[in-house]
Amino acid sequence: MQYNKVLAIALFGTLLACNACKRETKDEKFKRDYEQFTQKECPRHIDQYTRMDSVLYDIESRTLTEYYTVSGRLDVDSIYTDGTLISDFRESLLKGLKGDLLMKPLKDEGVTFHYTYRSATTGKTRLELTYIKEEYGK
Repeated sequence: MQYNKVLAIALFGTLLACNACKRETKDEKFKRDYEQFTQKECPRHIDQYTRMDSVLYDIESRTLTEYYTVSGRLDVDSIYTDGTLISDFRESLLKGLKGDLLMKPLKDEGVTFHYTYRSATTGKTRLELTYIKEEYGK
């Protein structure tokens, strides 16, 4: 009888301790996953002119930011002053985001997607694009 009480108390204590353990939130998981992705996969060449430097998830703003460096033919001022070209690129990137199944868990959570493109020659930001749920969720 005494043994059963001790066992019950020990089991109850273990259950309380397990419930007190901090569970990882979705945001914490996204942050950890993209930190690991950056460490293992970056820098990564997307094409001959574009390199992905890192991917960061910010818990506070719930934003996934992809950082790229552009070089060669994509590192020219005239490209980034052409409104039509930038508009077409924005729409193309949005279409890709809408169809990207790997991003579905983030899209389901309403995460903001931010893309930053920097110049390889000057290091200055050439282009920044941001998409919110109202845009990619349509």
